[in-house]
Amino acid sequence: MKGVILIMGLIGTGKSTLARALGDKLRMKVISSDPLRKKLAKLDTYQQREDAFDQGLYSPEMTKKVYQTMLHMAQSLLLQGEGVILDATFSQKKWRDMARNMAQKIGVPFLMVITTAPPPVVRKRLTARRKKKVASDGRWEIYLKHRERFQKPQEGEGPKVVVDTQHDLDSLVKIVEEVANVL
Repeated sequence: MKGVILIMGLIGTGKSTLARALGDKLRMKVISSDPLRKKLAKLDTYQQREDAFDQGLYSPEMTKKVYQTMLHMAQSLLLQGEGVILDATFSQKKWRDMARNMAQKIGVPFLMVITTAPPPVVRKRLTARRKKKVASDGRWEIYLKHRERFQKPQEGEGPKVVVDTQHDLDSLVKIVEEVANVL
């Protein structure tokens, strides 16, 4: 697909796993916020941080820089004829609006994929993740604060599909692929 698929949702809901699988299946470039954030801060991708919510590496200023950089990278790829998957929480409407407006300006399809999972599943994933080599610094206490502030997509923000990531990854990829193909 030559367009933009925005993979969004709360931390620990399987965004990056789905983004990678979709990127492989649809042959689209994936731009993920977690490794990009570390790169912009000149940190090793897998260096774990314990910053508090909205602090340090996750301050509003750094978050703004991450989203602006993601969108700039996406625009460059789209103008080269590539399809792009953006993997981030997109927890604020303004970031989703910027991505959708960019796609409209370039004249390519845009789809929001909202990942979900029940809190007990998220907690288990976040606990297990701490023992692995991953770019994300997500923790349960951050998830709880993030959930309070998350701005859910509303009608009029563009086409969207909601997926429960407890289900088989291949079936989720197929669902998103089917929706993307009709845009």
